[in-house]
Order: sequence, then C-alpha cells, then structure tokens
Amino acid sequence: MQKKEAKNSVKKPIYKKWWFWVIIVVILVSVFGNISSKEVKQATSDVAIEAQEISPETFISEVEEILQREIGENESITGVVLKDGDLCVTVNLSKTNPGPLTIEDLAISRTSSITDAILTLTDYDSLWNMITIDFEGVGKITNSKDKIKVNEFGGRYFPSENFVFE
Repeated sequence: MQKKEAKNSVKKPIYKKWWFWVIIVVILVSVFGNISSKEVKQATSDVAIEAQEISPETFISEVEEILQREIGENESITGVVLKDGDLCVTVNLSKTNPGPLTIEDLAISRTSSITDAILTLTDYDSLWNMITIDFEGVGKITNSKDKIKVNEFGGRYFPSENFVFE
C-alpha cells in the first residue's frame, strides 16, 4: 500500500499532460491561421487595388489633382491628355503677370514644378514615354523618360537645361 501511495503523490509536470499539448496546438493553429489569413487577404487586396489604380484614367485624374498645387494664381491647367505614350499638360498663363520674369522664364519654372510633381507618380511610368507641357500662346516643352535624373535624395526630375521651347 505504501508504494501505491508514493506513486500517486508524485505529480507529473504540466508539459507531460495530454491536455496541455492539445491546448498548445489549438493556440498555435489559431494564431498562425489568423496571420496567414490576414496576409492572403492583404495580398489579394493589394493586387486588386494595383490593377484598378494603374489605368490611364486614374493616372490622368491623379495628374490633374497633383498639378493644382503646382500652379500659381491666375494660372490654370486647361487639359491633361495621355495619347500614344505622350502625356500632354496644357497650361494657360494668359491671365498671369509674370513680373519680374518674362513669360518664357515663368513657363520654364512651371515646367520644372509640373514635371517634378508628375515624376512622383512612379506607379504610372509604364503608361508614358514623353511629357509635353504646352503653354498656350507661349510654346511647348517636351521631355522623354530617358532624360530623367535622380537627385541625392532620390527625387526624380528633368534637368532644366533640357527645357527648350518648340
């Protein structure tokens, strides 16, 4: 009788009990299943958003929106068109007093700010090869994608020495 009592009085460590391992397995399956499910949902959502966002219509809409911050008082964007890989932005400066600059100097300055803003929209690079800024009554300035430079901060731009009126 003494041996039987001694055998029952020794407790098994918790990790040697079957129900402990059942609980651990349930917790692990729950945690990893939840993470995996969230990752799959996020990846699916990202692909759907990317497919929706990279369209010519969305690109033009984003260009129109971003350019409203890049023009001055009495200046207006009168058109944004994407055709055959040429993005053409039409700008009206006729109501602007450029002083002390000439209207051509103002147009060159605006070309820089407009193209810098467009070049931040890197997701749409596959949609265009040329950017033309058409200043009504002044002239056009065209830059091709192969002229893009990158500054020390990673910002993309077209060098202003390439800004020549056509």
